[in-house]
Amino acid sequence: MDERLLQNRIMKSIVIIPAFNEEAAIGWIVKKSFQYADSVLVIDDGSNDNTYQYAKGEGARVIKHYTNFGKGVSLKDAFGEVDGYDIVVTIDGDGQHNPDEIPILMAPIREGRADFVNGSRYLNGFDENTPAYRRVGQRVLDIATNITAGTHVTDSQSGFRAFNGKTISCYKFRDPGFGIESEMIADAAENNLRILEVPITVRYDVENSSTKGPVTHGVGVLLKIMKDKAIRTFKR
Repeated sequence: MDERLLQNRIMKSIVIIPAFNEEAAIGWIVKKSFQYADSVLVIDDGSNDNTYQYAKGEGARVIKHYTNFGKGVSLKDAFGEVDGYDIVVTIDGDGQHNPDEIPILMAPIREGRADFVNGSRYLNGFDENTPAYRRVGQRVLDIATNITAGTHVTDSQSGFRAFNGKTISCYKFRDPGFGIESEMIADAAENNLRILEVPITVRYDVENSSTKGPVTHGVGVLLKIMKDKAIRTFKR
């Protein structure tokens, strides 16, 4: 057997699912994720519904937070548990992403073409189903992220990503909340990791567990990106 094919076959993978009140979709996401990965880890970030029970029922390992700390804290805790995995995938727990696309994100890492694979909803532009407020907000956040990181990503706020397991120590997880998506791109760029985007699909008709409105959420993330930029500039 070709040595490269053998290496690809034995690469060990894990899917991480940060979740807050996602009982409607979490069981399905866990079940589908197990079709493509060796392990599934759910971070139940203070849910008050049946997220924990449904995730456990489908065989996932679950870390339970008894209060809502934020997505950045959830990912920090999860990444602390991935030693020994060659590929780490993150996917949101609300069902907006399609777990059947996990192999698309894994492929560039298996093939040695990337260290950070960003699933982009907008790589080929915005589709007609994208709400107008998302188009404007997304564009602003992408510009701010790309200025901070020196990158050209088209979907800086994507939660559907794959990482080379050997690069996990590059991520510092300073932001406890949703600013973590942009921060991780900047960390990857700062460490000269190979960043690649692949197209993914998205659903906008799923329930959103966020307690913030889209405008408030977007402004909050933008302020965090600006703070991150200031910190990185000062460090230089």
